Amino acid sequence: MDLTVRQETLVPQKKPRLVFTDIQRRTLMAIFKETKRPNKEMQNTIAEQLGLKASTVANFFMNARRRSLDKYMEDVGIQDDGPAATSLSYVNTPGLIQN
Repeated sequence: MDLTVRQETLVPQKKPRLVFTDIQRRTLMAIFKETKRPNKEMQNTIAEQLGLKASTVANFFMNARRRSLDKYMEDVGIQDDGPAATSLSYVNTPGLIQN
């Protein structure tokens, strides 16, 4: 393990961030458009074909689903301001019956 001396304390160096190649990124995005939740077997096959770790592929799909949800929420005008924002936003919507 690489260690760096920082103010007299040993600190492990950060692992470099993986950057997908163009073909890896395009392939993963194409699969994501067709299959939002590939099963473990499919993820392992994708990882093997693209020369990636299975955990990297799993993380890609998890992050892609999150980005997709964030974009949807942005498009419909819902903001995620943290846990308190999960309250029902339709309560004050005209035309809905309120108790």
